[in-house]
Amino acid sequence: MADQQTQLDGAAVPGQAAPPAPAAPPAPPAGAPGAAGAYAYAPTAPAFPSQGPAGAPQAPPVGPYDPSPGQPQFGAPAAGQQYGYTAPPADGGAAGYGYPQQAGGYGYPGAPAPVAPQKRNPVMVWGGIIGGVLAIAIVAALIVLFTDDNKKKDDQPTASGGTTGQVTGGPSGDATATGGTVTAPATGGGTGGTGGGGGGKAGAYNPAWAADKPASSVSGSTRMLAIWGAEKVAVRADTTGIRAVNTSDGKEAWNIPVPSGAKEFCSASYSANSKHIAAIALNTGDSDCSTIAAVDLTTGKLSWTVKVGQSRMSSPTLTVTDKVVGIGANTAAAVNIADGSAAWSFQPREKDCSVYGTVAGAQIVVTDRCYGLNTTVKSQLVIVETDTGKVASPAPINLAGSIERVDKVLSEQPLVVAMSSGPNGDYVMPFDKTNKAGTQMPVKEPGYDSLRLSGLGDAITQSVVSGTTLYVQTNPTKPSVNAYDLNTGKRIWSTDGKAKDGLRLVSGTDKDGKVRVVMDMGYGTDAKLASLAPADGAVSELGTIALGKDSSSFSISLSSNEFVLNSDGALYGFSRSSIDPPVFKFVKK
Repeated sequence: MADQQTQLDGAAVPGQAAPPAPAAPPAPPAGAPGAAGAYAYAPTAPAFPSQGPAGAPQAPPVGPYDPSPGQPQFGAPAAGQQYGYTAPPADGGAAGYGYPQQAGGYGYPGAPAPVAPQKRNPVMVWGGIIGGVLAIAIVAALIVLFTDDNKKKDDQPTASGGTTGQVTGGPSGDATATGGTVTAPATGGGTGGTGGGGGGKAGAYNPAWAADKPASSVSGSTRMLAIWGAEKVAVRADTTGIRAVNTSDGKEAWNIPVPSGAKEFCSASYSANSKHIAAIALNTGDSDCSTIAAVDLTTGKLSWTVKVGQSRMSSPTLTVTDKVVGIGANTAAAVNIADGSAAWSFQPREKDCSVYGTVAGAQIVVTDRCYGLNTTVKSQLVIVETDTGKVASPAPINLAGSIERVDKVLSEQPLVVAMSSGPNGDYVMPFDKTNKAGTQMPVKEPGYDSLRLSGLGDAITQSVVSGTTLYVQTNPTKPSVNAYDLNTGKRIWSTDGKAKDGLRLVSGTDKDGKVRVVMDMGYGTDAKLASLAPADGAVSELGTIALGKDSSSFSISLSSNEFVLNSDGALYGFSRSSIDPPVFKFVKK
């Protein structure tokens, strides 16, 4: 939605000062090959390698950096070929896949033929489930909000790495999708779906509609993956299918079931691009989610489906630009948005290295682990461009942990990542506009449990990034929201908003960079929608949320619903439960 923490064009949110430039990361090890002042390696190649014959066995992953040391890396050059970025071949690398597509179905040879999150991932005209800028929640909630094409640059801070405008209002850090204008009903009386009703309370958010639960849904069997938006539909993707409902009345516009030959959908991009194209991964068996499909939100069809590489990917993170679908897992790579043909794949700096990539919108963050006997720096972090695979960071960052790597991308602009397994535990690492790393912030505050951070690939927002502040929803005896200064890593304030039965962050931020919360005020009392002041967490009520007569259709469940505030002022809820309506809408009278 439009209320994100960062602008799609990268401009700072009004009223927020740019963070000071952090100290430069450690310099590359002395003696590294290559020209002085340059990377010791250029990590990309033009396309995926040709795959083996149909039916060739695939080894299962053996650890966090699949494949095993010594095993040829996905996209690695042939013996004797020099590592580095090479321009794509004249034919565009179209022959990079060994598994030909079959008309009318999927060509999964051999064994039965899967995010992020988003990282999942945004609703409506939103691109991914999360739409705020650095919103840790950011992304966390992968929800996308509707965005008016004419307001994209002003109102849509990007939250999770959707490369181009996302329609989702996910956790901060997602880009908001571009999309057509969404017109909300003038009054709170919705006509479609279940629930709703005329009348309503003045000044309150009143029920408009609740979409009907799919007849095929099975209780407890679904997992929400992403929320997207395009033109006049809100799209909810889960493990059992992709379903669009009309934003005007909540009636189903189209649905895409899991294709024949696949077990389920297993991860999705947290945003859609400016052409309303999103991406989703299919589990084709044995938790292999290396088959990727493009979803056309305008037509409600899968445009193409391809098997990417030879290695199995159990939970890839996906991002979509106007040019490519970026992929992060035990590889970092991209396929062309037009037809799924190979665009590029990341090449390790040495022969015996394993790679792990995590998408961040227009960029992909890559960590490696190298096992050569003469390797001086065992593990490094670099950032590459999603469209080209070329290096986008000033210098590689040396990592000291034995299995240290990116756990989640909390925000794409500015880039903020959650790192796992560092020498001193898990931590948050912010970057400036040049991708220079800033001060590391431990996720465990003295005297408290570790912060539960959501990423761009997560469908439920637990954290949001706005400017240089990280907002985290905590769950002690009484839930609260804590604000942290990313420059110092120190807590600024904590508030429970005086909510009776808890509160939860809304995906993304408003145009001024403020986070919003839904507060449960207790049984029989209307809930509240409010914003929190960046300086001290002071609550500013935006309106009560009237459940109406048929409250069973509009239950404000803080534990199982993701909330998105659209640019037209409507409040949308997306349920991760198959028991409740999948999408519901409130409009303010």
